[in-house]
Amino acid sequence: MNNVSYIAATMMVGMCLPVMASSNGALGKTLGSPYLATLCAFLIAAIIVSLVITVTRTPLPGIAQVLSTNWVMWLGGVIIAMNILTFSIVPQKIGVGNTIIFFIAGQIISSVLIEHYGWLHYAAHPVNWARAGGIVLLVTGVILIKKF
Repeated sequence: MNNVSYIAATMMVGMCLPVMASSNGALGKTLGSPYLATLCAFLIAAIIVSLVITVTRTPLPGIAQVLSTNWVMWLGGVIIAMNILTFSIVPQKIGVGNTIIFFIAGQIISSVLIEHYGWLHYAAHPVNWARAGGIVLLVTGVILIKKF
């Protein structure tokens, strides 16, 4: 895939977040628990990823390979759980638009901090006035879209 394809795919997944928030919230109400809705989302995701692994004939790692990992490498699962739980609960409390605004703001802030300090093995990319202005414009744009 080229960069345009990656950008398009990322935008399409981003466009699905409000749909996920609505569907998870509705499922949670129907099942009587946002936690059960989250579990169902994980089960569906596990089935789909298992099918992709099977179709692509992706080899499974050995025990030694799994045991050689660092605990930080497993944080993705925790973050996914927090993400799905958030989108199963919060939109019904503050609205899907506000949820997305705060979600994007959090992503922007953490991305800038990660790059500024070079955390998680990324090259350091210090914040300067241009980047800070871009952040303000992005957040302002999202707020304006929601407000009007």
